[in-house]
Amino acid sequence: MGIPSIINTAFTGLTASKGGMATTGHNISNANTEGYSRQRVITETIDPKGANFGHNVIGTGTRVARVERINDEYVEKQIRNGQKDLDHFEEKDLAMKQIEDIFNEMNGDGLNRLISRFFNEFRKLSDEPESTAVRQSVREATQAVANDFHRLRAEVEEVRGHLDARIEGFVSEVNSLTKEITEQNEKIRTMEALRGSPNDLMDKRDLALKKLSSLVDISMYKDKVGNYAVDLKGIGPLITTTDPERLSVERSNADKEGKPEGALDLRTTSVNGVITHRLRGGRIGALLEARDKTVSTILDRLDDMAFTLTEQVNDIHKLGITATGATNVCYFKPIVQKERAAEFISLSDEVAASSNNIATALEPDSPGDNRIALAIAGIQNQKFMNNGHATVDEWYNSIVSDVGVASAKNRFSLNQQRDIMTQLNKVRDQISGVSIDEETTNLLQFQHAFDASAKVIQAADEMIKTVLALKRD
Repeated sequence: MGIPSIINTAFTGLTASKGGMATTGHNISNANTEGYSRQRVITETIDPKGANFGHNVIGTGTRVARVERINDEYVEKQIRNGQKDLDHFEEKDLAMKQIEDIFNEMNGDGLNRLISRFFNEFRKLSDEPESTAVRQSVREATQAVANDFHRLRAEVEEVRGHLDARIEGFVSEVNSLTKEITEQNEKIRTMEALRGSPNDLMDKRDLALKKLSSLVDISMYKDKVGNYAVDLKGIGPLITTTDPERLSVERSNADKEGKPEGALDLRTTSVNGVITHRLRGGRIGALLEARDKTVSTILDRLDDMAFTLTEQVNDIHKLGITATGATNVCYFKPIVQKERAAEFISLSDEVAASSNNIATALEPDSPGDNRIALAIAGIQNQKFMNNGHATVDEWYNSIVSDVGVASAKNRFSLNQQRDIMTQLNKVRDQISGVSIDEETTNLLQFQHAFDASAKVIQAADEMIKTVLALKRD
């Protein structure tokens, strides 16, 4: 082996050490980068080129075989699935908190207290059927009930509008992520064709896939050329080797599955068409569930309560005689259908115009007759709701209770999922995370190797100088 070969062997060591130092520096720089996977340089010996001294073959150095990405696909899959569930529960928790705040009665009179006051005022009226002051108090209590029905429905509808706005925003994010993943597929395929190591591109693609799975429930697989193909579970392809599928939203009519009038429907550009009720999981799935099930159910039950209360009171009140001697007078303005009844409940024009149009007597010319007032007060304890299984108070309390139970159940699942994700992220950090202490040690190791290779070159240079000096002599 000649001296130039020694220099070349040492030079390969310099090159490999520089690659190791550069990769270590890259790891340290990205220690806090979301989704980054630690990398390491894999070196291999260079095949000897016939350098043979008897039976000994002298090696000719090392080279960088590849820069390896430390990543476990199974753990990444578990994190994607876990993140999907975590974000689903988080999004649902946000919606449930907004609904809970609406029904929170700690800071004032809630609907159940106002309804109790309404019936109590009729009981007072039965004691003093000729009192103008009590009549006015009855009317004011009724107006408070109607106003709170209006408030509850308006605020719950406002939550539903907020859910729609978030759905629209997340759909745009889905389209952005599918485009990014398609672009990363192409870049990775190109780099691999050039025998490069697209480690950072793979990290970016994995991060985009994790973000996508947090929005919708997806399944994925690698095709023949190594691209990630993504499907919407139960629906169809979302990302293929060609252009990605795009989601869109449009306002449409109500349907039988709970979607309200004018709410957003989700569509795809393919033949699948409307996919609103087929989307599951992730943030979008949670928003759709909250909008079309939780919120719609609450509004339906409020409407049912307002409609039944209106009908029951009117049926009794129309039988009575007002202070002016009129009959067949409605107490509430009649409501034709249950839909949006909580929005339309109000005093009848006659009662709104004068409290003397409140009926208390069952027979004419009976100043002390209080049977109508007593009958209306008695509605409070009669089971008209839920097909005769609940009173008005019980019906409203069940609405509040169901909201609280659903919220608590979701919060329990959310806390459990947070613990699961903490463990999964710890596992990922152990495998793919960057340890500054470990990388610092590696950096010193590569630096010493670099210095040692440089000393070999320096020694070979001294050898050349010695040989040249011998020739001059």
